[in-house]
Amino acid sequence: MLTQQLFNGLLLGATYCLVALGFNLVVGAMDRLNFALGETAMVSAMIGALLMGESGWPFALAFLASTVAGGIVAVVVYFASFRFVPKEYPTASILSSLGFGLMLTAIVTKFLGSDQRSVPDVLPNVRIDLGIFQVSGTQLVILVLAAVLTVGLYLFLEKTVWGTAIRGVSDDATMTGLLGVPVRRIILLTFALSGVLAGAAGLLTGLAFHTVSPFDGFNTTLTALMVIVVGGLGSVSGGVIAALAIGIIQTLTVAYLSATLRDLIVFILVGIVLLVRPQGLFGRNAGVLERV
Repeated sequence: MLTQQLFNGLLLGATYCLVALGFNLVVGAMDRLNFALGETAMVSAMIGALLMGESGWPFALAFLASTVAGGIVAVVVYFASFRFVPKEYPTASILSSLGFGLMLTAIVTKFLGSDQRSVPDVLPNVRIDLGIFQVSGTQLVILVLAAVLTVGLYLFLEKTVWGTAIRGVSDDATMTGLLGVPVRRIILLTFALSGVLAGAAGLLTGLAFHTVSPFDGFNTTLTALMVIVVGGLGSVSGGVIAALAIGIIQTLTVAYLSATLRDLIVFILVGIVLLVRPQGLFGRNAGVLERV
């Protein structure tokens, strides 16, 4: 049923949205891409799967542990790949984060093995029939948490002092620093937030597919890059819309065409966007808030 597939695509796009928002936060703060964010999501997902599957932790505690782990890993990446890299070498930090991500994958496979880990269902006995489509308990949890985190991030950026500082650093770090804002602390906070979002996305994606793998990091990074290219580098609303659109496109492709075309069609879409509007559909031409 088409409506069911559209809902499934919306669900998948909601998980993409969280990682893309994490990318855009770092881009806004430093004008750099953190290529280890996909591996950050993978590490968090593996931790959550282990806690739920082997230790028997309830989902709420495992989800909290995954988000905390994501924040910690992102902070480590900041100090290892960004904090001490001179500004005159902008590509060095990007390549360093890519190498750090590969190292994270190697560490996980060394200590946890290369096998996939199953993620137990949440609320397995819950199923809501809305007529045009059905919602399982796991899908409901994914959708609610993704929506809460996205809206929560928006409110944090718009309504809080720390959020205002993040937007100030995104707009003009030098001027913001002259006004007394601790720029380095704000950047550190931004990395931590991006890791929290990635950690949440990693476990929620594992819930959606019922498995997580140590090799999911690269695919997560690649998908997030496609999202921010289509939506516009640094645009919060653009990232949300592009993530939902790509999730729906991929789901419909698998359902009605072929699973082998799942990524190809999205690559074609990305190529068209780069040719027609290189800054992305929503660009970085809006106000300060959109540029975070």
